[in-house]
Amino acid sequence: MLDWNDLLSHPAIRQLMAMLAEGRGQLVNLQGLWGSFGPLLVGLIYRTLGRPILYIRPYVEDAFRAVDDLQTFGIKADLMAAWEDLQAVPDGADPVNTARTRLVLRASQGRLAGVVCGSVQAIGQPLPSLEAINRRSMPLATGRQVSLDDLVGWLTDNGFEPVDRPDIPGQFARRGGILDIFAPIVDVPGLDTPDGGLAFRVEFFGDDIETIRKIDLDTLRSTELIEQVRIIAPHPWDQSDRQCHLADILPAQSLVVLEEPADCQQVLEALVQRSNSRLLNWAQVYKGLAGFRQLHISRFGHGDGDALVVDVRSVQQYQLRHLHPEASSKGSFGNVLPVLEQLTSEAAGGKKVYLFCQTAAELQRLQDLLADKAERLRLVQGYLSGGFTIESLGLVVVTHHELFGQHLLRRLQGPTYQTAAIDNLEDLEPGDYVVHAIYGIGRYLGLETIQAGEGRGEYLAIEYADKAKIYVSVNNIQLVQRYIGTGQARPKLSRIGSRHWQRQKEKVYAAVTDLAAEMLATQAKRQALGGFAFGPDSQWQQQFEASFPYVETLDQTIAIKQIKEDMTRPIAMDRLLCGDVGYGKTELAMRAAFKAVESGKQVAVLVPTTVLSIQHGRTFMERFADFPVCIEVLNRFRSPSEVADILDRTSKGGVDILIGTHRLLSGDVVFKDLGLLIIDEEQRFGVEHKERLKRMRVNVDILTMTATPIPRTLH
Repeated sequence: MLDWNDLLSHPAIRQLMAMLAEGRGQLVNLQGLWGSFGPLLVGLIYRTLGRPILYIRPYVEDAFRAVDDLQTFGIKADLMAAWEDLQAVPDGADPVNTARTRLVLRASQGRLAGVVCGSVQAIGQPLPSLEAINRRSMPLATGRQVSLDDLVGWLTDNGFEPVDRPDIPGQFARRGGILDIFAPIVDVPGLDTPDGGLAFRVEFFGDDIETIRKIDLDTLRSTELIEQVRIIAPHPWDQSDRQCHLADILPAQSLVVLEEPADCQQVLEALVQRSNSRLLNWAQVYKGLAGFRQLHISRFGHGDGDALVVDVRSVQQYQLRHLHPEASSKGSFGNVLPVLEQLTSEAAGGKKVYLFCQTAAELQRLQDLLADKAERLRLVQGYLSGGFTIESLGLVVVTHHELFGQHLLRRLQGPTYQTAAIDNLEDLEPGDYVVHAIYGIGRYLGLETIQAGEGRGEYLAIEYADKAKIYVSVNNIQLVQRYIGTGQARPKLSRIGSRHWQRQKEKVYAAVTDLAAEMLATQAKRQALGGFAFGPDSQWQQQFEASFPYVETLDQTIAIKQIKEDMTRPIAMDRLLCGDVGYGKTELAMRAAFKAVESGKQVAVLVPTTVLSIQHGRTFMERFADFPVCIEVLNRFRSPSEVADILDRTSKGGVDILIGTHRLLSGDVVFKDLGLLIIDEEQRFGVEHKERLKRMRVNVDILTMTATPIPRTLH
């Protein structure tokens, strides 16, 4: 880890510490900023002076990076979350509001971290006042008298949803004298509650609270006892409440560090101009912070008067610039080795060279590349958003992702909750579209009680074309399903009495029958011919997967395990990978591709559009940058000479992964040894293209990715 004393030996930094410690000047300017030097300086000030710090950066992403960097430097930091959708600010019932409410609670109890990081957008957005939080809270304690009905009424009035079994924050379930509550915001004395909320069980004996226990949501079994808990409403403020601002809750001795003040002002003013929300303007924000001592840091200096100067520079000379969508990734190691030679040479000359790797796999990769020279560099496992150099200190800080030309997007990872399966009519709302097996597509109007013969019964009211209605008894609920369409357009209601719906069903039945016959024939050939059995995971495979910059979800873990099991069987794989956009399908596809390439096979990635081919090309190249894998992209932007070269190398086995549009299905595209075909959104290819796909499918492992409901239903 970096030596804090080295930084304190810099004259400008030493002078800055003296000024802050002695209270000289209400505002100090410091010039010199690059990469993670800002968070490093903030961490140094906190370690040296012990003063609480509010660290403001221009953009939302900058605040995330500051928290990451400070944690790597060993400094505990809180994030002040921000609504990125500015119109959502007045509506507090969302995860951002719960995080901001917790911040107010921790501040009121003196439990804020040493450093609070926030974007200027977060600072300009209102916070719920402590009075509003207290007014919309419900204290519970063992032995206290509370009417169970009153408590249920309070939960309902304050946005909690009654369910059979709580599995996400903001839900509760009542069973006799037992109440299970999953509260997004709670206040428990002596307990630092998790950001995901707290699930607990309240057991009543009459109107007395007998016990309060934490519960395990998976098993619903109670665990440890809690003496008292205060439930905070998920949205503890509204338009009529007085709101507080950050200056109202900061400790009086706090130091405000403002990074790039000119950028902060410009960003906030632009947001105010295009927002109808209650967003503070720059003058209001700056006025609220005026009562605190301030440090302004910027790259080139800012403000009136002289500025302390630190000779911070970029690490651009150590970065690879060969990775882009149209470039080949061959030779990545050849390009990076001279850079590593330069770094080791500078370290041998007396400089302190730190190389930060986010994962153990990245650390191992660099140790392998450096071999016996690894001891000259100071390899550190930990994430840093960006490197920097300070020439006067002989200090060089470089990150792995800069060295290899990778660009990481740091995202706030929220908690995940495993939900129980539900019947697809349980959550029907009036106005939803449904499909009746006999009458077709209609609009659900609600549940009605109707006199039928000698008794009364419950019926689903469904509206069809021309305002016609039918009533379906709940005893025949199996005839009705929720409508799942292929887009956002509203479906056309079926007309009762016509044969249109029957013809539609007959047409679909015939198409599905043909498709099933075709699939059976293809699968029979695949079973007869067999397939390539890929080997178990190697050390490189483990390193590749360990370098994934995010935590895998439960679904991702299960899916990649099943994909690998299919690939290791001596039968050609044919697997459909379903998931909405952003759920991590591409990462799983890249892991499968890595396994295929490492076994000496080639991989084809077929996508429906040129834009998607470019996106996948960039993603694959950045993800495979640490490994000697040749990746090419084939689309209409490649020149004829480039296409000819790519096709020639592909036919000779020189291209490991070829990404492209329907151009991959042309007759002149020949693979030397194709082992895996990855198809993104197969349903978007035409009939001619699918005929070519059939020929490619016979003895090749297939992984199809989709985010649309039609293949999901077929599967």
